[in-house]
Amino acid sequence: MAAQLDLWIAWRHLRAKRSERFISLITWLSVGGVTLGVAALVVVFSVMTGYKDLLRDKLVGVNAHAVVHRIGAEIDEAQGLATYLGKMDEVADATPFVMGQAMLAARGVSEGAVLRGVDPANAYWLASFAPAMVEGAIDGLGGREPGVLLGKELAATLKVKTGDTLRATIPVGSVPHIGVFRVKGIFSSGMFDFDSTVAFTTIASAQKLFGLGTRVNGIELRFHELERSTELALEVGRRLGHDYWVADWKRLNRNIFYALELQRIVLTLILGLIVLVAAFNVAATLIMTVLEKTRDIGILKAMGASNKLIRRIFALQGLLIGGVGAGAGLSLGLGICFVIDRYQIIKIPGDIYLFDRLPVEVNPLACLAFGALAVVLCWVATLYPCRKASRLDPVRAIRTE
Repeated sequence: MAAQLDLWIAWRHLRAKRSERFISLITWLSVGGVTLGVAALVVVFSVMTGYKDLLRDKLVGVNAHAVVHRIGAEIDEAQGLATYLGKMDEVADATPFVMGQAMLAARGVSEGAVLRGVDPANAYWLASFAPAMVEGAIDGLGGREPGVLLGKELAATLKVKTGDTLRATIPVGSVPHIGVFRVKGIFSSGMFDFDSTVAFTTIASAQKLFGLGTRVNGIELRFHELERSTELALEVGRRLGHDYWVADWKRLNRNIFYALELQRIVLTLILGLIVLVAAFNVAATLIMTVLEKTRDIGILKAMGASNKLIRRIFALQGLLIGGVGAGAGLSLGLGICFVIDRYQIIKIPGDIYLFDRLPVEVNPLACLAFGALAVVLCWVATLYPCRKASRLDPVRAIRTE
């Protein structure tokens, strides 16, 4: 009964028609501030999480989980080393590759690109790029004629399509190596930087063009457990010894992910200030409520209400404001996230942000944490008004007009 009485009085205080309309306005502004703060936190955190997760998936989809390089030289006997690495329990696949800078030219247009020599029969490579093909066939690299697969943006820059030829020039010593390739297909990975700078050919064609003979630049590794890639890369490096350098995908792209994580933390803290400001509004609202309800508080204390009961009444008012605001904020934030993800109403320039859409990944635990944070801050904001209300002298309070 006591708990119901506390809640009933607190709710009556919030709903009552006050002579001071300004206090009612401040109450609604406090609820609105909490709502907007929680909604902003949910939307921004979900977008940053979605961007980070999508970037990870794209990077892992077009690249290996880890790469092995020989320090200061190319790798001889690459197939034997790949076989040795492939026998490790943690390694799902080990494939040699060749990679280097090349100048591609076609139709009077030249463009620098990264030319990667891969095994076109590798199941993992096929699984990653077969869905990304927008023109031609991925198995076209396996023919006798030297072929190349181009990213969509790179093909557009060179003004070529499937079936056209292009020239690749590699500066090796004083005499450049030149190779002629036929475009076998065009792919779109969804990453602007990758699609505008990368071309694929076979390992044999790349070895011939770069003058490597039977050597390769490195070996790509794919692990059974992606999240353990850092740990497993260190283990592979330990087994191979000091002549080899092994780096996982996190290490190769750590600057990007560190920057994204820092942005997410900073934006979360900045937007959290909105909730903090709303909590100050709650404190101001309750202080003015105490001043307006001074006579009512005196009557309650004269009827036997304890200081603890008075404190609970005003604490519940703050919790009601925080709870309603947090609930509305979560609903608004999740609704905005749903609309952005479902209808893709926000487009972003892919040449700047890597993707042309705004990815959203809602984290339920984070959303609950934001709502709980808002409620806790609103409760903390009630401490001073509660203390002030409970210390009112009933006689003086009743005599107050």
